[in-house]
Amino acid sequence: MDEKIDKLTDKKNVSIKEINKKQILKIVIEKGPISRIEISKYLNISRPTTTFYINELIETGLIEEIGKSKSTPLGGKKAVIIKFNEKISYMLGVMIGVNNIRIALTDLNSNILKYIRIPTEQWEGAENVIRKILDSLVALINSSKIPKEKFIGIGIGATGLVDSKNGKVIFSPNLEGWCNINLGEIIENKIKLPVFIENECRAQAIAEKRFGLAKDINDFVCIETGAGIGTGIYVGGKLLTGIKGMAGELGHLIVSLDNKKVCHCGNMGCLESLSSMRSLLDDIKKSLKKADRKCSQDFSNITVNDVFEMYNKGNEIVVDNVNKNAQYLGIGISNAIKIFSPERIIIHGEVIKFGDKYLNIVRESVDKNTFPMVHEKHDIQFSQLGEYVGLMGVTYIVFESIFNLNNLDIPDHYILKRE
Repeated sequence: MDEKIDKLTDKKNVSIKEINKKQILKIVIEKGPISRIEISKYLNISRPTTTFYINELIETGLIEEIGKSKSTPLGGKKAVIIKFNEKISYMLGVMIGVNNIRIALTDLNSNILKYIRIPTEQWEGAENVIRKILDSLVALINSSKIPKEKFIGIGIGATGLVDSKNGKVIFSPNLEGWCNINLGEIIENKIKLPVFIENECRAQAIAEKRFGLAKDINDFVCIETGAGIGTGIYVGGKLLTGIKGMAGELGHLIVSLDNKKVCHCGNMGCLESLSSMRSLLDDIKKSLKKADRKCSQDFSNITVNDVFEMYNKGNEIVVDNVNKNAQYLGIGISNAIKIFSPERIIIHGEVIKFGDKYLNIVRESVDKNTFPMVHEKHDIQFSQLGEYVGLMGVTYIVFESIFNLNNLDIPDHYILKRE
């Protein structure tokens, strides 16, 4: 049987039934597999009423029975266990990086089922990069053999200033020609699916809140170190964006007036120009060249992977530069702590490969630069979600935008009807 997505837009007259069904679905997603009895206790509603609502959700295909629990020590009746049917529909996620574009097909739990990575080649300009994204999305959909009507939307993470409400990339300092690009509209018109755009680092923070180290935390900061420095911030359980998507741009806080490095944003002394992976690579190349007085080697082609290898072998020049990079990142985190007072700081990006030595230097720098007389230890950790964290975040944005489970003031507006 074919399934159709029916989006309801009426925000009035939300019934208790609709609220309870939405709450049940949320509980099953976040705490399942789970029994009807447990759900009844969570919501404090009768078991018959709970069963009635659950049966309606089973009819839509959104949840399913998967068997029975083990019997109780007293030999009680086994409870029927239900779970969210994450394979009833699918989502697409895109992360636009400076060097690579990552595209994934996921189920409704943001589990990656298919994944491709293509070079960005950002110097070719926005139009060519977008064309590559469109071609890759079409190829991924076609190769999946999944009917088009099974896809509910596309989530896209983009570097730079992003107006998520209007699906627009306002400005990306690290991508050539990305200024006032109506990316959501362009992709939606071609692929014919709802598109949701977000800054890549905010997408990572969203993934941490749903799947990672910030599941039970309302105030935290995610810092991503790559070609630039990006930040995703939650305050009071809500993602901080600002009016024009500029909130939390810690990478462009000026942390040194003496440093004459020009950042891609046009200023000098930005944290990004001192602590990004791009700046680290540049610093190491210059330091190695300076140390090679006979000019016997060409260091211009050194890659990030070469840096990791030299660091692990204890190359003094590399280690010194990496340590300085960690100290500057600590200064940036110190500023974030002073501004937002988060419960936890989560670091993303390739610096994770430097390991605990790097993280300890970051922590020492933070302690040194954040009210040292208070002697407070700050919770700073590397992300545990791996390289797909951004894709998990942007696809969860699709899911939450469509299902809207955190908003009980509107009725269910994602209903799968069977013909």
